[in-house]
Amino acid sequence: MSDRAPTITVTDAQTAALLIATLNSFAVDFAARTSVGGTDLSFFVIKQLPVVEPSDFLGELVRGVTYADFVIPRVLELTYTSWEVRGFAEDLGYDGPPFEWDEERRFLIKCQLDAALFHLYGLDRDDVNYIMDTFPIVKRNDERAHGEYRAKRAILEIYDQIARGDIPDLSQE
Repeated sequence: MSDRAPTITVTDAQTAALLIATLNSFAVDFAARTSVGGTDLSFFVIKQLPVVEPSDFLGELVRGVTYADFVIPRVLELTYTSWEVRGFAEDLGYDGPPFEWDEERRFLIKCQLDAALFHLYGLDRDDVNYIMDTFPIVKRNDERAHGEYRAKRAILEIYDQIARGDIPDLSQE
């Protein structure tokens, strides 16, 4: 038996969207990097990653908005950029055209997802600040391109916005 990570299968598009957001988050990346001794992500490491149950996304991010309500439309927009993914979009209840690729908007959506997931994991602002400081390549690339650690700043600003009970609106981005 191999110790390599197996293929992950899910039963519905909503669960897939939640898993996509989780596995692509800074929170899970941080946990994985602290568990990996080399370059391979073994089955045993995968089993230990802090992947939340889909039912946890039914909790409220802020009053009247569940984590799932917040996460799924954002994952849809980040993934549905080609007609080839239309089936996934339709399974999520969307019947429009693919979303345009807009780097700035995608950056903001990714930051929104990370901020929400940091809340879902129950991490406080100091934890988020520390975790973001453990990504030196992201920091270096941001500083080179933008003159600041833009991802960290944006995630912390959105984290604070959510903590105040305000939801970043996709339509206003």
